[in-house]
Amino acid sequence: MARYLDVIEWRPSDPTALVGRVPESGPADIRMGAQLIVRESQSAIFYRDGQALDVFGAGRHTLSTANIPLLTEFISRFTRNNSNIFAAEVYFVNQQVLTEMKWGTPNPIDLKDPDLGWVQIRALGTYSVRVEDPQLFVNTLVGTRPEYTTKDLRNFLNGSVRTRLNDLLSTTFQSYASIRSNMDELVAAMKVKVKDDFGKYGVSIRDFFIQDISVPEEIQAAFRKRATMGALGVRSYSEMQAADAMRDMANNQGTGGGAMGAGMGMSMGMMMPQMMQQAFAGNMMPQQQMQQPQQAPAPQAATVECASCHARIPETTKFCPQCGSKVVPAGMVPCPNCQNLVPQNSKFCPQCGSKVAPEEKVCSCGTKIAPGTKFCPGCGAKQ
Repeated sequence: MARYLDVIEWRPSDPTALVGRVPESGPADIRMGAQLIVRESQSAIFYRDGQALDVFGAGRHTLSTANIPLLTEFISRFTRNNSNIFAAEVYFVNQQVLTEMKWGTPNPIDLKDPDLGWVQIRALGTYSVRVEDPQLFVNTLVGTRPEYTTKDLRNFLNGSVRTRLNDLLSTTFQSYASIRSNMDELVAAMKVKVKDDFGKYGVSIRDFFIQDISVPEEIQAAFRKRATMGALGVRSYSEMQAADAMRDMANNQGTGGGAMGAGMGMSMGMMMPQMMQQAFAGNMMPQQQMQQPQQAPAPQAATVECASCHARIPETTKFCPQCGSKVVPAGMVPCPNCQNLVPQNSKFCPQCGSKVAPEEKVCSCGTKIAPGTKFCPGCGAKQ
């Protein structure tokens, strides 16, 4: 007696199952009026001879000629108008958002760092996706397999993630230090790059995360050493080694002369290659510069007296810090026209050409009177 499917549903026992086929192999005989149960976040696709015919969303569906028009057309052509029974297979697709899709770089990415040279970059993280087009997804990725898991999907998509990350780092990498500080920009760029790759298979990218970008431990140690050298102003590793040796020697002073001598020997042994290197490079300081005697303190600047408040002020001061009056250097007088300072014995200003010193007057008593004098020093007559 033939057995027909009256209830069609998919209850996966494997929580990682993404696609399930009913029946697992070959087509099933399905009676018209059978119940199709599609749970939330599922889709059901009817196939016949490898061709997708109808897609059903979540809910309970009673199969009839009204809701399966493509199947009905197929039945009328190939079952001699016996439309009560038809043969088909049903693929159920899980359309939940799949989180914790882990990715990583099994092989390091070789990049050129300006400070560290060639470095091997490794990265890891997660992303979340969802099957947006179940029919396209089954047709392009699942094929005729009876089941398809999230692991199968992750293994396939990770190839795109690694390829796009390699391409992105190769074109935008500047240094290991900068890449860790620009993680958000890298995440946004990766999300855009893999969007089209995933979309070709009916899969949409929801989130993309980079948990860590690292280099081998020896490179990290060199990077930390480089940062320490920069903070201390040290130019080379040999200088750093010499400084470490001197520090160790200072810490071992209390252990006796033997330890002191050993530390000094080690220090000199480390410093010799550096000194020779600097000598050949032309960076060795002259001996007289290394042994310069202590210079005597610079002499104090000369001072003059302010004509207004008589305070002693530096000779180069232009305005008195005590009274604010303009300071006129000794032997200089201001031009009466442009106020430019000119030598006291000048007769004309070199800037404006004005007459600077008026001619001396002679009093009626025969006494010479200096310019600007209001009374004769000889007879007292007003001038």
